[in-house]
Amino acid sequence: MKNFCRLLTGLLLLFPLIGTGIPSLQPVADDLAAARKAVLYDGEYLVYEVSWTFLKLGTIRLRAHRNYTAEAYIDSYEGLHLVDLHSFNHTRMDSSFYSLGSHAIDKKDTMWAGLDYISDPARGLVRMEEIRQSDIHSPPYLRVTRDSIKVPTMRFLDGLCIGYFPRAYIRTRDTLNVPTILYGKLGTTTFCFSGDRTTEQIDAVDKPVRVVKVPGTTSVEGIYGMTGAFTGWFSDDSAAVPIKGKLKVLIGNVTVELIQWKRDAWNPPTAE
Repeated sequence: MKNFCRLLTGLLLLFPLIGTGIPSLQPVADDLAAARKAVLYDGEYLVYEVSWTFLKLGTIRLRAHRNYTAEAYIDSYEGLHLVDLHSFNHTRMDSSFYSLGSHAIDKKDTMWAGLDYISDPARGLVRMEEIRQSDIHSPPYLRVTRDSIKVPTMRFLDGLCIGYFPRAYIRTRDTLNVPTILYGKLGTTTFCFSGDRTTEQIDAVDKPVRVVKVPGTTSVEGIYGMTGAFTGWFSDDSAAVPIKGKLKVLIGNVTVELIQWKRDAWNPPTAE
């Protein structure tokens, strides 16, 4: 579940260029710039519920800001024997939703432990630093350089910005392979944009929601064995809000569904 938030996290869910690694923006640069501007809404707040079969596992809370930063809080519900997870993720993005650096920590007993990812464009590296914190927002009391990742280009995605990057491309007809860093490993996330419009039913809305389907895959393996194929459904409007997502982990198929939102004058678009 934690890695989905980072992958969706593209959502996701929340997602003729195959093999290039980086999408070419020249033919539709103006359209994509407008799409990115429509996606980014200062203070956008989205809450998702994660479920496995009929069992509700927990929530993912996402908040975006005008300065191209975003954070996610991932919390399992109390009393579950299957999972006990509390995680915080923060990312800094450029105007195209590529990562400029990120921070991810998980609660382990009485402390918080995780990684900071620090970009070093001059050397073509992403430096990883292990950190320990006494609580979720306190400064690290321990910081140790762990390793560096050589990246083919500094235009890469971290786990959280994967949830924002595909929102600008759902009107395109491209397959994009994008370098992705998850859990200290470099791989590739593939988004298959075909403009496939459909509807999805979610509990928070009475009518079916108009969505655009975006399947994809990731080669990076995360916690609970999350890897391989995933599918995201994004609202069929300029906001392209992730509505629903599905992915596979060790325990089986996991579903992530929008249950609450706060975005001025926006509601999920519904079928007539």
